[in-house]
Amino acid sequence: MSDVVKILYVDDERGNIDYFRSVFRREYEIVTANSGEEGLEILLKNQDIPVILTDQRMPRMTGVEFLRKSIDIARDSIRILVTGYADMETVINAVNLGHIYYYISKPWTYDEMQIIIKRAIETYRLRSINKELLIRSERMEKERVVAQLENLRNQVNPHFLFNCLNTLHALVHDNDTARQFVKNLASTYRYLLEHSENLVPLVSEISFVENYIHLQRVRFKDAFDFEMNIDDLDKDFMIPSASLQLLVENTLKHNKITKENPLTVSVFVEDGWLIVKNKYQPKESKRDSTGIGQKNLLARMSYLSLPAPEFYLEGEFYISKIPLLKDKS
Repeated sequence: MSDVVKILYVDDERGNIDYFRSVFRREYEIVTANSGEEGLEILLKNQDIPVILTDQRMPRMTGVEFLRKSIDIARDSIRILVTGYADMETVINAVNLGHIYYYISKPWTYDEMQIIIKRAIETYRLRSINKELLIRSERMEKERVVAQLENLRNQVNPHFLFNCLNTLHALVHDNDTARQFVKNLASTYRYLLEHSENLVPLVSEISFVENYIHLQRVRFKDAFDFEMNIDDLDKDFMIPSASLQLLVENTLKHNKITKENPLTVSVFVEDGWLIVKNKYQPKESKRDSTGIGQKNLLARMSYLSLPAPEFYLEGEFYISKIPLLKDKS
């Protein structure tokens, strides 16, 4: 809605229209009509008029009839009826049926009319805000339902995957390394499926990351040096689920890892922060880097009202830090 509020004033008496325009034209944009039919035509072309005023006694179409028909065109507009005492029964019926929200008796004064118009504008604005909030709420509910359906669909696929992993585990019965790899892969995937809550104990994340690290050691062998040094007292802290794994995965994704130039990664707690520190040896190509992981983590921390994670260079090391929460409350 623009800064200048539009008001449609409908009256078959030209003098009433001219008077209304003269006293309110400095404050509002006044649009006028000489009949209910003309008023409806104007609304068809200008459906964003917040306030509609009309006289009750007009030939061919009364004010109440006009306001009732205007609902189909401008549902959110606030309707005001200008009427005499003799028409009060009609006014009461119109109020009960929802055709009008305010009425003012003749003869009205500037102060009376100004108060009613301001109330109408405020009602319109509140209604617009509520409508926007409802749309957002419905959109969020739709997204929630879609997410639930997606989760249900994802729960079907793992059955097939775990059956395949069990079969693979049996097939490599004579290869201990392969059997351990399959076991850790299954544990890693199961953790991601079972821990969908926002916050999890750090001890759970440590166990999850240990399985993940085993998989990476098989992949990189001696080119990957990983150390995790966390006191037992710190393991009761809470962190967003899979956040530690994300930080560790980023070190592998964005750095060169070779036998001649191994990657060193360490994980520890310091001053209430979980820190992942790695030797900074960036890949020349950043095709694998989308930044989605960090953006997602930033959004989750903001949603949980936690301090934002920090990412920065410190000498020859890259530092990733996320704050720890003592409990879920």
